[in-house]
Amino acid sequence: MIQYLLPSFDSFPISVHEFTPECSIQKTIVFAPAVAVPQKFYFHLATYLSEKGYHVITFDYRGIGSSKPKKITRLKKDGFLSWALDFKTVSLHVKNKYSHHALYMIGHSYGGNTIGLSDVYQYYDKQLFVASQFGVFNNFSATMRFLITLNFRYLIPITTFLLGYYPAGWFGLGNSLPSQAAKDWGTFLLHPDSMLYFAKQNNTTHHTRIHTPMLLISIEDDTYAPTKSVEALTQNVYTNAMSEQLHLLPKNYGLSQIGHFDFFRQKNKDILWPIVTNWFEKQHKTP
Repeated sequence: MIQYLLPSFDSFPISVHEFTPECSIQKTIVFAPAVAVPQKFYFHLATYLSEKGYHVITFDYRGIGSSKPKKITRLKKDGFLSWALDFKTVSLHVKNKYSHHALYMIGHSYGGNTIGLSDVYQYYDKQLFVASQFGVFNNFSATMRFLITLNFRYLIPITTFLLGYYPAGWFGLGNSLPSQAAKDWGTFLLHPDSMLYFAKQNNTTHHTRIHTPMLLISIEDDTYAPTKSVEALTQNVYTNAMSEQLHLLPKNYGLSQIGHFDFFRQKNKDILWPIVTNWFEKQHKTP
């Protein structure tokens, strides 16, 4: 594993880690993280994939993990659009470096939304998303609707105004977020048109141009990404992709829980991770 900094579209340094296989199969996978989740969370799966012959790239969006400046307040105007462009920067770098490779993507939660927020989609041959969704508020449980309302209508406006950033860790939601990123997260979850409204407002409506194979994984006990909201991502957003959906029930895999995060945990290496390699190695029709 090697680590380096990559200048993004505006020269902001993005932390990248690269996992190089001993015997390459000429395929590269880029991870697009969830909101407030540092790239190191994906290192175990990245290592597993590199041992299978894939070149694997992980990175942190600006303000997260190793891409966090000393003062996060300097990024208060950077939100989901900046993150999507950070992803594009990394993707273009990888496409140029491994131009002879097939290029695949793994998106976790918000990471699965980034592919359509710029023209980055044109670089990828396949996409696999875990718990990515079209955030329909009414699809969430009553408890989650209360927590979403509390966080995004009250706590985020108050904390970003007073502190200049959102201290997500105070509320058990991962890394602190730049103010605009926290507000954009609220748009995705509260606005009736979710990410489509965001994309239209930012003139980044590339979703319908995606025609490549796409697997969307939903998880029965995931309270953060309800199954109906995962289904809505294909129905409302990636309407032209060659999409498939796989719904995971923990009991079918001998597990008590999977939730929003456990798919990526090393304890499920032999149980869930073969899903990734099996799907990427599956023969798909060319769009």
